Amino acid sequence: MNKCCTVTLPAEMQDVNIQNYINGEWVAPTSGTYLKNYNPATGMEIAPIPDSKSADIDNAVRAAKSAFPMWSNMPGVERATILNCIADLIDQNCATLATFESQDQGKTVASAAAIDIPKCAAYFRQFAKYVTEGIRETESSMKLVCTTSSINKMVPSSQRATTQHVASGVAALITPWNFPLLMVCEKLAPCIAVGNTCVVKPTELTSVTSYLLTHILNAAGLPKGVVNIVFGSGVNAGEPLVKHRDVRLVSFTGGSVTGSKVGALAGGLFKRVSLELGGKCPSLVFSDCDLEHAITTHVRGAYQNQGEVCLSASRQYVQRDIYEKFLDGFRKQVKEEVIVGDPANLKTFYGPVVTKQHMEKVTSYIRLAQEEGAKVEFLVNPNDPAVVNVSTDGRLTIKGLEGGYFIAPTLITGIEQSSRVMQEEIFGPVVCVAPFDTEEEGIQLANDTQYGLGASVWTEDQKKLERVMRQINSGSVWGNNWLAWDDCMPFGGMGCSGTSREHGPWSLEFYTETKVLYTHTI
Repeated sequence: MNKCCTVTLPAEMQDVNIQNYINGEWVAPTSGTYLKNYNPATGMEIAPIPDSKSADIDNAVRAAKSAFPMWSNMPGVERATILNCIADLIDQNCATLATFESQDQGKTVASAAAIDIPKCAAYFRQFAKYVTEGIRETESSMKLVCTTSSINKMVPSSQRATTQHVASGVAALITPWNFPLLMVCEKLAPCIAVGNTCVVKPTELTSVTSYLLTHILNAAGLPKGVVNIVFGSGVNAGEPLVKHRDVRLVSFTGGSVTGSKVGALAGGLFKRVSLELGGKCPSLVFSDCDLEHAITTHVRGAYQNQGEVCLSASRQYVQRDIYEKFLDGFRKQVKEEVIVGDPANLKTFYGPVVTKQHMEKVTSYIRLAQEEGAKVEFLVNPNDPAVVNVSTDGRLTIKGLEGGYFIAPTLITGIEQSSRVMQEEIFGPVVCVAPFDTEEEGIQLANDTQYGLGASVWTEDQKKLERVMRQINSGSVWGNNWLAWDDCMPFGGMGCSGTSREHGPWSLEFYTETKVLYTHTI
């Protein structure tokens, strides 16, 4: 670790004063206006967010465009040194970043400290290594016939060809609220590693750790203008960024409705676009699976991070002859182990959902399921002293956090396949479980969706496992596991779950332009 690389971050939320980071300086939004921000565990106001507009975007893009020649021509080894310093600073401040992430987003401090923040550092190290080693180019040679000095004279000749990956220019990186810092770093690391400059527009719902990242970037010695972070809403800041004439590529992660708008705007202007969108991920649990392992993983897959995961195992199909046994084990484990409450408590499994508005959205689906006659169960431990009340639509009142946006772990059975509850992304701690009989029926049910982001298949029969996995229409399919991530493999979805692929070498391809250099020899 680079001992010379240090940074001082705020110690308390009251010390956080979020400003835009443009051309290496912290500046107020040109409008002078700010958006309200709330701690989801308490419902209390915390650090306000700049309500940036087109003028702020113009300033940020101008700074990025000005920095591009210098940064793109810097040797990869030198860029890698800065990326490694960023990683070191993230690691040094893991506890602080995890605490602020929890207070801003609602996830537990423990999960942020164990998963989110370490992966942020890992992304910068991964792409520092890639650019240090150099992007692997493709070479080819061929024999051909060409002309010499006479237009009528043809002679044997040869030609050598090689690819060259070059930085694209100014990138727009637009990120979601469920993994705030993680998603920024996932895009930012490969983007700047290959020589691009960028403007980052984090979601206005969870901007605190992105602001803290600006201090880390500055302390790591990142040159001015290479990374600019502008805060604000999608309408006021995101749309002008996507449409800006000097932005060459756009990477967006978020909901499918917004993603379709981003794709239309950027595609119509011939920008390179990557869209990682929503999911309604199925799992197929066959009767010959390791049932104990399947139940434990499905509990985690349904409720981890409050169910605010695009790959959440939200549609679980279980073969009929083990259906009731699966449900019994699922209910028991959730009631015993899934503790909902204070995200700072190490015993808490998940905390509040991100906003009051999102709580309203999630509980509206619960009410819809009830109206449609489905069986809706709130799997709360009746002996949990922290739970003061469970409302009829699953809202929880937590002792000492009465203003928080808590929802009970919800299990829905007896729901129709065509129901909106089964077909639409809820993005909360709500799971639908339904039976199936045959392999063919299970595959049909799994693929009966507009989404195609992730899925899992559970069976001890290895031939069946491979056969079924290959028939599921999803960008990622796990066999006897869920979300066992490999950052060297591509990630993306099918259908309404997005376009393009990122991660590992696929990120290097997306964030660069590929030229072919032909050299003719006689």
